[in-house]
Amino acid sequence: MDNMFICIDTTVNKSAIHQFKNFLQKYPEVTKWFMCSDYCIADTKKPNDVVSFVLYPYILDFNEWNEVVSSMQKTDLKHCRQVSPSFCDFTKEGYFFSFNFILRENNILRKLDEKASLDYLLKVYIEMTENWQVTTPNNAEAYEKINKKLKKLQNATKQKSFNYKMFGRVIKICFLAGYLRYLLLKEKDNIEMFSWLSDRDAITNWQDGIYTEFYHIISHCICENKLSHERENGVKDVYLIDVEKNQFYDGANRVADFICGGLADFNYEDGSVTGEKQCTLLEDVISDNEYLVIFDIHEKGVARITHRKK
Repeated sequence: MDNMFICIDTTVNKSAIHQFKNFLQKYPEVTKWFMCSDYCIADTKKPNDVVSFVLYPYILDFNEWNEVVSSMQKTDLKHCRQVSPSFCDFTKEGYFFSFNFILRENNILRKLDEKASLDYLLKVYIEMTENWQVTTPNNAEAYEKINKKLKKLQNATKQKSFNYKMFGRVIKICFLAGYLRYLLLKEKDNIEMFSWLSDRDAITNWQDGIYTEFYHIISHCICENKLSHERENGVKDVYLIDVEKNQFYDGANRVADFICGGLADFNYEDGSVTGEKQCTLLEDVISDNEYLVIFDIHEKGVARITHRKK
């Protein structure tokens, strides 16, 4: 994954990093952060595969965040009739920062769709978590549980019906989430607590929610390699045990749902959208937003995309 990391990190550090730093400067004393996410992948009715993340400072508790968002948008994008002006204004006031990735059909992450690459990666992670049980005896029990879950997945891959497409999708999203955790820790040196709260869908349901284990391993490896050991271990990560039963962050996650839905719907070839609410999202939420960045992951690398309102 080193080449993928370099491609994404190089592009992020060209211009988007300045916007992100300016956002972080608004919250110098905040030590608790969380990240919501939503995805639109392999939807034949949409022109784009999109992965959207929204980073929040923990300046409100989750009930308060839910009340704030729900007061402007009570339902997810597919169930609402229109996007309210108050919601559009809210997205540009600097209460969150959104990273978005458009995944082209042929892109630099395509290796993570190949059976051989995924089998090898799984083998490496099994060996890694076995080694961690020895080198980190204080967490040996936790690493043993992860290891058992990985071995269970390895056995499942031997079945003819095993879904390698979903396997690759999970790894790609966990890699992007892990990268953003690294980026936050790199740019803000007083982070004490962090949590990634994913939208509940086929990715979180797959193979007994093993995405959590992959995210833990991938984000740990990135931060251990790119940051100091003390910096990585100084952050307490909060994980959800049963994401399906946890609805406390639905309001906060609705922002990612709207942004993701707007980007997935926009046809970059002819500039069209399918409805009025998607048009509102492109013009009044996504365009000219200093707190939202978009990256196009394509065959040759990663490029920044910007939207300007006409």
